[in-house]
Amino acid sequence: MRIYVVSVALLALVLAPFAARAQAPAVRIGYVDLQKVMIESDRGKEARKALSEELDRRKKEVGDRQDELQKLKDALEKQSAMITPEARADKERQYQAKLKDYQRITNDYQAELQQKDQEYIQRILKDLEEVIKGMGDSEKYTLILEKSQGGILFAAPSSDVTDKVIALYNEWAKKRPSAQAPAAQAPAPRAPAAPPVPAPVRK
Repeated sequence: MRIYVVSVALLALVLAPFAARAQAPAVRIGYVDLQKVMIESDRGKEARKALSEELDRRKKEVGDRQDELQKLKDALEKQSAMITPEARADKERQYQAKLKDYQRITNDYQAELQQKDQEYIQRILKDLEEVIKGMGDSEKYTLILEKSQGGILFAAPSSDVTDKVIALYNEWAKKRPSAQAPAAQAPAPRAPAAPPVPAPVRK
């Protein structure tokens, strides 16, 4: 009987590491394509739409100022031979002042659009952090990586949780009011390049 007890004890010691390994929680890893979430999620679409509308409005304002400059330049060239040098110099100063103002406003518009774009992106990323953490906790993920930044060389399609994140984010967003602010793109519309500036008036 003593030999039997000792044998059972030895067997238990031998099998203990395997039993512990079998009981250890399974490692579960997923990855998410944030670029796709930015493009296809409801909040991402809202953001890009808002930024696109702002871009169109700014383009119109810049276009109106450019037309005004061109008309001023054309009129100055036509009147150049019929007015005194002093009057011509005064009109040229006015034109150059408007030209500088136009260039400043165009640059300001570009900076504002880029800032709004970044604000939208950061806002959505903050939302997604909460959504993804919640999913990771509830579904017992060990690790969730971002596709473009995670250094992923290979991953099985079953590890891609992007569509699940989009669905969860859309549901999450329905329960929270959407703040009207710059939108995300991924890729978000880019600020317009400054339209060509009329050439300075030749004296």
